[in-house]
Amino acid sequence: MNGAGGATGDARLDSPSPVGAAAPKFRLEGHLPALNGVRGVAVVLVFLFHAGVPGFTGAFIGVDIFFVLSGFLITALLLQERQGRGTVSLKKFYLRRALRLLPALFLLLAVYLLYHFYAAADAAEWRHHFQDALMVLFYVSNWTRAFGWERPYSLGHCWSLSTEEQFYAVWPLVFLGLMRLRGNLRAPLISLLFFGGWGWRIWLLERGASWDRVYNGFDTRADMLLAGCLLAFLWHSGQLRFWYNSRRAAPLAGGAAVAVLALLAVLGRWQTPALYRWQYAVLALAVAVVILDLVARPEGFLSRLFSLPALVWLGGISYGIYLWHYPLLHYVGSLGWRGWRATSLAAALNLGFAVLSFYLVERRALRLKRRYQT
Repeated sequence: MNGAGGATGDARLDSPSPVGAAAPKFRLEGHLPALNGVRGVAVVLVFLFHAGVPGFTGAFIGVDIFFVLSGFLITALLLQERQGRGTVSLKKFYLRRALRLLPALFLLLAVYLLYHFYAAADAAEWRHHFQDALMVLFYVSNWTRAFGWERPYSLGHCWSLSTEEQFYAVWPLVFLGLMRLRGNLRAPLISLLFFGGWGWRIWLLERGASWDRVYNGFDTRADMLLAGCLLAFLWHSGQLRFWYNSRRAAPLAGGAAVAVLALLAVLGRWQTPALYRWQYAVLALAVAVVILDLVARPEGFLSRLFSLPALVWLGGISYGIYLWHYPLLHYVGSLGWRGWRATSLAAALNLGFAVLSFYLVERRALRLKRRYQT
């Protein structure tokens, strides 16, 4: 996804205003390739996890990288619009989201249903797949999985798309409410929402909630999106301006954050209490530090690292990669392929479908989407 969700806020952002300005300005006309590079890394991690590649038991964190990045970019977009126009157009916001998300999703579901129309053994199996497609189309698949239905199956990865879409539905309204308050109250209130979501997840876990419930529920995962929202507010308010001129602390913190993410990608386990109690908080902080370093120091080491052409290109088509990778892995598995042969075939098919999706469908929708930019 432009989110494993996620991956759905545009990775376009101008460099921040010079130190000393009242507040850095968000202008989406500019471009930071490194943010797309982050998406590229995230979607590769998710693929490796779902492919069962040894040594990547924690690579599901790619979804959470998408979540934090999406929260940051969407909030940046809203702050920019309000800063430039004095208000926020909800109509334009939702049109932009629809044009970014729906065309590629329609393509996936059309191919999925067409395939199973011919491959299904009987009408009952066809209806089963049709119901799964509806769960995805109406963005409820996170809740169907959270409450133990174990559906959709070969579209199960779309739970994260549902989580992000539910966030997109409510966050602009919360944002407008926050903007009615004094500026010094906004970040603390977002922090309360973040810690409230974190605490709620722990409370559910301590009372016997299933792994599926705490992993898939919007209420138990919204804190990752809120971490990105909080970062955008702090940056916009000028409270993080010290990062621009930090010649030692910032590079060290950025490097440490990348090391933490790498460690979690290798050692993490999604069915462990530690993940939900404290590791997600560490993960959110690490991703926020990486994003901050990329936007505040576009000439820094991390920016050069995440601006590698291959990563930027993968990030540009990451939504298509995310949409297609999971059903393709299931399809390759149904052929009896295993191990590296299966992973390589699925990766090749995944890239092919993602490229077709981007150049035939997504890019055209993105051109139309620009009409509704601020």
